Amino acid sequence: MSLDFLDLNQWPLYLLVFARMAGIVFLFPYFNWPGIPAVLRIWIAMILSWLIYLSLPGEAPFSPAGAPEMVLLLAKEAAVGLALGFLIVLCFSLFTQAGQLMDLGAGLTLSAIFNPQAGGQVTLLGRFYYLLVLVYYLAINGHHLFITSIAESYRLIPLDSAFLARELAGGMGQIFTRIFTLAFQIAAPVIVVLLIMDLALGLIAKTVPQ
Repeated sequence: MSLDFLDLNQWPLYLLVFARMAGIVFLFPYFNWPGIPAVLRIWIAMILSWLIYLSLPGEAPFSPAGAPEMVLLLAKEAAVGLALGFLIVLCFSLFTQAGQLMDLGAGLTLSAIFNPQAGGQVTLLGRFYYLLVLVYYLAINGHHLFITSIAESYRLIPLDSAFLARELAGGMGQIFTRIFTLAFQIAAPVIVVLLIMDLALGLIAKTVPQ
């Protein structure tokens, strides 16, 4: 599909694409740094929306029945974008949670540093694993998968659908539970080793003469 900016009939469909993309971009880990201006995020969302729009099937331009329907659809698309962005953040936070669990077992929680993205403190290993996975994500061309997945979301949740898909709401709860389960599974080996070391040091301290 081609976008003719002089054709006003095509603008409603592009605005719906932009509404979803804006919600994702504003939460996506690479773009939610406080140092990135909001204007730059909007431009990124506009460019990505244009690419997604061009990939949509060459169907007739979408024409809402009226302003109320358009507002409803825009709100729905923004909610879908924020929900998808939140799920992406949860996936990346898996490694932060795993690192913090390791630091908790090692007694390094007092060395927490301020995380400007989360607006709070994060432990050293938590921050290290988070930055490491950001680099690894780019190394495996994860940004290509990101664009492909977002384009696929428009097929799973059509733009002209007036309501959120039930699968999205139910899937968020399942992914949220799975994230923390995986975080514990990643951190569990280190926690067990640290626990064994603590027990061994405790036994040594008991047996060694004072």
